[in-house]
Order: sequence, then C-alpha cells, then structure tokens
Amino acid sequence: MIIGVDGSGAGIPGPGRTFNAAPDACAIVADRIRPRRVTIVVLATAALGLIDLAFTLTYMTSIGMIEANPLARLMVSIGGAGQLVRFKLFTILLSGGLLYLSRERRIAEVAAWLGLLIMLMLSAHWLDYNEQVAVSDVSTYAELIATDTRFTLIRE
Repeated sequence: MIIGVDGSGAGIPGPGRTFNAAPDACAIVADRIRPRRVTIVVLATAALGLIDLAFTLTYMTSIGMIEANPLARLMVSIGGAGQLVRFKLFTILLSGGLLYLSRERRIAEVAAWLGLLIMLMLSAHWLDYNEQVAVSDVSTYAELIATDTRFTLIRE
C-alpha cells in the first residue's frame, strides 16, 4: 500500500477516488496577480501615510495636537517639522519598498493588507479628530499644554 505524505493514504487513487494533481485554477490566477494587488495596496497605504503627514503637520504647526506616537514626538524634538517629514517619508519608503520587493509572497500580501487596514483606521481617527476640533473650545488647548506631555506644537 502507498501511504500519502500525511500517512493516511489521502490523495492516492483507489476505488471510487481519482487522483487530481492539477492545482486549483483560481489559486493559480490569484497567485499570478498577487504582485499587482500588493503593489496597489502598498501605493494606497503610502497615499494614506502622506495624508496623515499632511494632517499632522497642519495641526502641529497651527493649533498643536496630542501626538500619540512617541517616535514622531522624538523626531519633532530633534529637528522640528523637517525631521518629522524625513522620518515619515523614510518609514513609508522602507515599509512600502520591502513589501514591493517581496510582492510575490503571500506573507507580503497579508502584511500589505494589514498596513492598509491600520492606515484606514488612522484615517477614520483623523475624521473624528477634525470634527472634535471644529466644535472644541480654544481654552481646552491651554489646559492640554499645561497637563499633557504628548501635546505638540511646532513653532518654526
């Protein structure tokens, strides 16, 4: 008797069974267009990253904001807006470039979709933040400056 890879004899032709070695046609097509999908998702993620940078700079250089990302706060403290832009562009290019270089692998596609999901969630946060700022009282910013170490205002 011939035993299959998993030891069960599964996949071995026998009475009432046929052996189908041909891979699923849908899987072949999905694998063939994976590089295109990953490229599109990486580009969309990069675009959302640039939009995030634009919003961040707009608020940080006008009324200030609470920056939750400690690395972004560090970059601002090191070199202001210019350093933040360099850092953000570097991280977008690095992550996007690595995913693009490995775009034919399934793990790269999973990572690209995860990155896009995170950036979509951040975009939803920005929409909420914009609404809150529109209805907030300016005096609350004075309280934030005095009490929250994450509050960031760039004056260059």
